[in-house]
Amino acid sequence: MTGAGTQHEDAATDRRRRSRFLVLPAVVLVLVALCLRAPFAAVGPLLGELGDELSLSTGALAVVTALPLVCFGLVSPFAPALASRLGVHRAVLVGVVVIAVGVLLRLAGAPGLYAGTVLLTSGIAIANVLLPAAARADYGDRSALVLGMVVASMAASASIGAGLAQPLADVAGSAVAGLVLWGVLVVAALVAMAALARARRDVPRPPAAPSGARTAVLRDRVALAVTLFFGFQSLAFYAMLTWLAEILEAQSGTSAVAAGGILALATALGLPASLVVPPLAARRPGQRAWVLVGTLPVLVGLAGLLLAPAAAPLLWAFLYGLGTGVSFPLAMTMILKRTRDVGQTGRLSASAQSVGYLLAATGPLGVGLLHEATGGWEPGLVLLLVVVAAQLVVGLAAARPRLVGPAV
Repeated sequence: MTGAGTQHEDAATDRRRRSRFLVLPAVVLVLVALCLRAPFAAVGPLLGELGDELSLSTGALAVVTALPLVCFGLVSPFAPALASRLGVHRAVLVGVVVIAVGVLLRLAGAPGLYAGTVLLTSGIAIANVLLPAAARADYGDRSALVLGMVVASMAASASIGAGLAQPLADVAGSAVAGLVLWGVLVVAALVAMAALARARRDVPRPPAAPSGARTAVLRDRVALAVTLFFGFQSLAFYAMLTWLAEILEAQSGTSAVAAGGILALATALGLPASLVVPPLAARRPGQRAWVLVGTLPVLVGLAGLLLAPAAAPLLWAFLYGLGTGVSFPLAMTMILKRTRDVGQTGRLSASAQSVGYLLAATGPLGVGLLHEATGGWEPGLVLLLVVVAAQLVVGLAAARPRLVGPAV
């Protein structure tokens, strides 16, 4: 009996160890993802106070809001090379360290605000690109569920960052100090990621990219379709994030408070979508049905805002938010499903996010310039309709059950 009891205890201990081995990496990756939106999402609600504290003009503050997307686009291509040199987990750790330094640098007045924003968003770009590869390295074919948790954590991070911006500034006594308080969360993620990187030090590093891999994306139809799908859905989302409240006020007579609430509801739809879409979309070889779910509601919402904005503003915003909320986790899932291994996942993620965020930076700008030139929002809405129609076309191509070529 004693021998049987000992064997039973040993088996239970082994099960607990395996459970921790499976669960803990996901917890760490989700914690890191929670740091990838809040530090810059918190800036928007505090722009007026930051301008007063640092004596910055509206134009100077607008540059601060534009820097994150530009940094995402410019830094993302270098993340796979960092992973090849250090390993995926250590490269993510480097990204978190850079985020922490950037958050702390914001204490150094106006120059620190700019330099810190560049640094922290550069670190975010590295983690953005490599978290799907890290999930794949840890969970293999079961990584879609973990990816959904990671993407949901990013969505929650944006909401938490905007929602807690003012309360943290009040607690800290100034807007600048409130932004620095996000360093507590980042340091917690840094410690957890350092432990995971140490535990994963024996995981093989992804091979270096094949010669010409960056330009191969432009020649590979599958890689190009995934990249453009990511880019167009990013443009639609950030245009909504920037201008939807203004459009609702002007086109449907919605009050400023109500328009802000509707925008918050629309963006919040990304959280449940991020949990549901990746594991369900990954079950089938192709994802064409999900592309329709992610694009048709946006087209209907945009058409409603253009043709009958006052008829059902909440419905139009809900459809817009539903479609964009589905499209981002779907784009991340297709990066997993269209690639052959961890290294290729990282490279396609880098390509998609580099092009995607540079495209996203042009969306709010283009809609704003059209509004300034014409005095109305209709031209900008037509532009977005064209973009989302293009998203549908390339999405259907990206969703076909094919893999990118070995040269990518």
